[in-house]
Amino acid sequence: MKFWQRWRTPLLIFTFVNVLFVSSRVLLDSNIGKRKVTPFTFPATVPLPQWQQVASQPLPDRIVEQEPYGKVAFPGRRYQYKQNDLLLDVNARYELNTVGDGQQAIADDLNLSFPTNQSPPQIRHNPQLGYYAVFVHQQKAYLNACINSRGGSTVTSSQFDANRLRYDFQFPRIALWLLGRQELRDNRCIWTHLSLPLKQPTSEAYSTLEQAWFSSYKWWSSRFPPI
Repeated sequence: MKFWQRWRTPLLIFTFVNVLFVSSRVLLDSNIGKRKVTPFTFPATVPLPQWQQVASQPLPDRIVEQEPYGKVAFPGRRYQYKQNDLLLDVNARYELNTVGDGQQAIADDLNLSFPTNQSPPQIRHNPQLGYYAVFVHQQKAYLNACINSRGGSTVTSSQFDANRLRYDFQFPRIALWLLGRQELRDNRCIWTHLSLPLKQPTSEAYSTLEQAWFSSYKWWSSRFPPI
């Protein structure tokens, strides 16, 4: 008891000084709490087995305000491939803090919306890679998926959250979070949208898209920069 009474006042003073110091820095320095973003660069050429790349062009950056990073530009790029008489488009967008909503990504990245009388995208699952969605819109077949930095691909917010709980809430990451060195959740995603004109039966078009996406998944999933 005497020991606690002896050190009580110095400890209170120490705590007060630290709280005052941190509060002052937060008020005076607008950059406190904003982390630096490691840039993501889309290369001009991306290999795709059995396809010949014929075009590549950057997409306009999507600029948003996101805590704790501040104003962030999300880059994207469109790639075009040819195989015999088939023309395949691949739109890719890097997102730093996604919620994992596939239909919202389709609206944002492809400017597509689904009428109320149209069936929603069909969600499929590959045991080795994860979830993806396929659908038809205006005589084109599409495949879209969120390639996660950890865990398999996803197309819904619940799938994305399940990956975060399983892969992010682990002791090494929690320790770094407590030290203020990184975020607890890694909400990064590479949204991939593949499409081709519907010149064949829908099932065959889906199969073509699936094979192209399966072939490119490993390449894309290994491109996440460190955070």
